[in-house]
Amino acid sequence: MTKYKGISRVDSRHTHGWYVRVYGDRRVLAAKLFSDNVYGGREKALENAIRYRDHNQMVADIKYPRNKTKKTLKRKPPSNNSSGVVGVHFTLKRERGRRIPTWVATWTENGRPRSKSFYQRRHRTLEEAFEQAVAYRKLMEQKWGSR
Repeated sequence: MTKYKGISRVDSRHTHGWYVRVYGDRRVLAAKLFSDNVYGGREKALENAIRYRDHNQMVADIKYPRNKTKKTLKRKPPSNNSSGVVGVHFTLKRERGRRIPTWVATWTENGRPRSKSFYQRRHRTLEEAFEQAVAYRKLMEQKWGSR
């Protein structure tokens, strides 16, 4: 229902109208309620709400154009990286009240952050967990890094 994107109907005890939100720069840039009473009925209020949304969205798109380029995976570790490998960090995960030493591989998949944990267990030493996390991160670099 893209025609009404950013427009919601409000029907409460004393308020009836269309509420418009215009988004840009990862936040709400404009918001306004178009009351049925003020604009002469439900349909007229909706027409004005759509007109307001379209105008303000056009202004928002000019002010804050969307970045079309996808972020690539980092190649150099940041200064606070203790593992020496980009996208791999150490943490102590809590599970049932215990703290478990864990290496975590992180990457970005279709613009969304993802992670996979490698715990130290009876069958896996902490060094093996680190090696598996590094190998998994490299696999994800191959899969998602060139996009």
